[in-house]
Amino acid sequence: MSRTVPAPSLWAEIGAARYPLHLASGLIDDVGALWTGRGPAGAVLLVSDGNIPELSRRVRASLQEAGVRVITTTVPPGEGSKTLAQVERLTRLAAEAGLRRSDAVAALGGGVVGDLAGFVAATYQRGVRLMHIPTTLLAMVDSAIGGKTGVDLPEGKNYVGAIWQPDLVVMDTDVLATLPPRELACGFAEVVKYGMLDGPELFAQIEGWPELPGPADALIGLIRRCVDHKLRVVADDERDLGVRASLNLGHTVGHGIEAAAGYDLYRHGEAISLGLLAALRLSESTVGLDPGWRPRVAAILSRHGLPTRLDPAVPTAAILEAMGRDKKADASALNMVMVAAPGDVRLRVSPPGDRVVSAIEELRR
Repeated sequence: MSRTVPAPSLWAEIGAARYPLHLASGLIDDVGALWTGRGPAGAVLLVSDGNIPELSRRVRASLQEAGVRVITTTVPPGEGSKTLAQVERLTRLAAEAGLRRSDAVAALGGGVVGDLAGFVAATYQRGVRLMHIPTTLLAMVDSAIGGKTGVDLPEGKNYVGAIWQPDLVVMDTDVLATLPPRELACGFAEVVKYGMLDGPELFAQIEGWPELPGPADALIGLIRRCVDHKLRVVADDERDLGVRASLNLGHTVGHGIEAAAGYDLYRHGEAISLGLLAALRLSESTVGLDPGWRPRVAAILSRHGLPTRLDPAVPTAAILEAMGRDKKADASALNMVMVAAPGDVRLRVSPPGDRVVSAIEELRR
C-alpha cells in the first residue's frame, strides 16, 4: 500500500544544494517513500549504530517496500568507530555490493554514524547521494545538519573529512523517547549552546525546559529553532571559513577535554558542557560577558545531568596540547568563539594563555 509522503518541515539551501528536512513524530516508516520521492530508488548502503537493530529493521523494510535495494551494516557505538579503517571497510562493502555513483549511503544513528557514513558517501566513487536519519538529539540539532563529515586521527578529532551535503534528512522525534537519559543530556548540551548563540528568547525557553525529552510538540519546535539557526549560519558559510565558526562555541576546550580523556571518560556532549562553561568564563574577561550568565548556564546543564566539574584525572597540560591541534587554531592563536551576550557572538578571539589555564582549572572546583 502506498504511503502519503509528508511535506518537508524545512528546506536547506546551502551552496548549490537544496534539500528537504522532515521533522515530525512517526517518520521512521516513511523513509522509503521520502527517499524515492527525491529520485530513483537504486541501491542504498544503510549504515547504522549497532545499538538500534529494531530501527534499522524498520528503515530497511520501508526502503525495500519502496523498491530500494538495501545493503545493511552496523558499526560499534562510540567515537572509536570514526576511523579510516571503518571507512575502508564500508567503502569496500559498497564496492562488493556493486553500488554505483547513482546510488546512496544512508546514516541511521547519532553523530558518529552520521560523520562516518557521510564521509563514505563523500568519497566513494568521488561522491554518491547521502541520506541522514539522525536518532539522537545531538545529531538532530547539530551533526546531521550542514554537511560536515569526517573521521578521527590519533592526532585529533575530525582531522580527515569533507563537506558533503545530503539529499534528504529525516528526523523522527519518537525515537528520542527510547534514548537513555545520558544520551538525551548530551544532545541538550548543544541545545544550550544554541541558546547562547541565538539570543535571549531561545535561551529563556531552554532555561525553562522540563525533564528531558519534554513535551512532544514543544520538542519539535525546539529542535526546529536550533536547526533554523544552524541552517542560516551554514548558508552564509558552507566551507567553514568565517561565521560558521560560531557554531564551535565551547568546542575548543570541549574537544581538548575529549582528547585528553581518551574519548572514553566523557561523551561529546558532556565535554561540550564543560567547554561551554570555560568559554563563558573566558568571554567575561575578553569580551565583557555579564558574569551572571555562567551560573545560569551551569544550572541548566547540571539540572539535566551534564557535568559542570572536570575530573581531576584529566591533566590540564594534555587539554592544552589537544587545543593547540584544534582545526580553528593557527601557529600563534587558538581563535576561540566568545559571546558578549546571548546572540552577540565574537569570532577568532585568542585569550592569554594564563586565562585559558585558569578557566580550565576553575572547572575542577
